[in-house]
Amino acid sequence: MSFYARFLTYLYPKNALKRIHSTRVPGFSLIELGIVLLIVGVIIGAVFKGHDLLQSAKMNSVLDDVRRYKNAILMYQHTYGEWPGDDAKASLHFANATDGNGDGLVSGDDEPLVWKHLSNAGSVSHGNPPSSKIGGKYYVTSNPSPAFQGLYVLLGQGDDGKTGLLTPKQAHMLKQKADDGKANEGILQFMEGTGAKAGDCINGDAFNLASDKPVCILAVRVS
Repeated sequence: MSFYARFLTYLYPKNALKRIHSTRVPGFSLIELGIVLLIVGVIIGAVFKGHDLLQSAKMNSVLDDVRRYKNAILMYQHTYGEWPGDDAKASLHFANATDGNGDGLVSGDDEPLVWKHLSNAGSVSHGNPPSSKIGGKYYVTSNPSPAFQGLYVLLGQGDDGKTGLLTPKQAHMLKQKADDGKANEGILQFMEGTGAKAGDCINGDAFNLASDKPVCILAVRVS
């Protein structure tokens, strides 16, 4: 008998060795493994579903925002006869208000006054550009591009809201939720942000869904 065998015999009596060798380590059955994989799959599916629901809720919030701000701007014009921001008689309507230049356009120094005038009128909660649930801020301006003439509410990034915020897929989702027709028509319009090339957001009458870059600006015409 080898030294190793005699050593084991000394440490463990014969019956103990038999018990050690005959002991089986319990494992998972195929049924148990299947149940574990099923639970993991359900958890992963719930995570993705939760993300989709969150994105959907944020998009609904944006749609509510643009409707509310558009109505607030139109109500101001109906009540005071001027666009908020451009109102040259704002100081007559509200204490400590700053007047716009009254040229009929919301541009330049008028733009930061829009939300201040709306706040003075009680239509919004504060006098700064409001943020959206998907990021960026809302701005109001006249003639934001040669193709977009009129008064618009913009949702974008940057100091003037003209840097892209939405990906084409997000823009497409907004359009679908609003049931608003093709990419280049309807109430919800989209334009390429500063630095983006023509076609990065909308190519023809369809969104460029191959791109995942934030190149789109939401533009909602007020008048």
